[in-house]
Amino acid sequence: MTANSFTAHNIRFADGSETLPGYVGGLVADTAWCKGAKRLLNLIYGGNVAGKRIADLGCLEGGYALEFARMGMDAFGLEVRQSNYDNCLEVKRRAGLANLGFAKDDCWNIARYGAFDVIFCCGLLYHLDRPGEFIHLMGKQARDAVIINTHFAPHDWYPMTAFKDVMGPLETHEGVPGRWYHEHNGGTVDQLEQMKWASWTNRRSFWPTKEALLQLLQDAGFDLVIEQYDIVGDIHDTLMDPENIKHHRGVYVGIRTKR
Repeated sequence: MTANSFTAHNIRFADGSETLPGYVGGLVADTAWCKGAKRLLNLIYGGNVAGKRIADLGCLEGGYALEFARMGMDAFGLEVRQSNYDNCLEVKRRAGLANLGFAKDDCWNIARYGAFDVIFCCGLLYHLDRPGEFIHLMGKQARDAVIINTHFAPHDWYPMTAFKDVMGPLETHEGVPGRWYHEHNGGTVDQLEQMKWASWTNRRSFWPTKEALLQLLQDAGFDLVIEQYDIVGDIHDTLMDPENIKHHRGVYVGIRTKR
């Protein structure tokens, strides 16, 4: 298989080549999201991350999984779209790391691949119609921690709020408050393959409120539940910027302290 053009993850390899040369978003490795995740992982394991097994669910083009492998972790990326998976295989080939692997599969099938020390779930949860069930599933498959980078549902609309035109009213689903988000109107597998920034088969997704997300992590068996703020870079300016406020997004972490 040959890789498709990369659309999201700019990765630099040892030979100096990049997957998205000149990409305005810079390198995946240099983003606040990636650096924040690496700081958190080093904190959880006291800097001894080598050999720890981490799953990157909905890994897109494999950029984060590669960075975890470069830390020395046993990194595994799961991706459902063939075009993205082909790019993941290209990343693995060019990186040449034995501790980096990928599989083409639906995220709901994570149990097929055994237990992990950590599950990294970035940009995936808000594309699911049963987020509570999925957090519970991750809790069963992650021994130590779950890191979730996701949008959440606002309690009230604000003038600058994004997604208003594709989200429903506040209601209860799976026993928690949130809002439904319209993804797409369905389609063939080929059509779904082209929708790189949408859900896979479910036509709408449910976004829990922030408080509900935190509670779901606690209910999944994590006794330390936190929101990580350093992933925004400059905390004060970013959190006060309307362009960021309107997207209702954050990183929510569940950690088992008794391991």
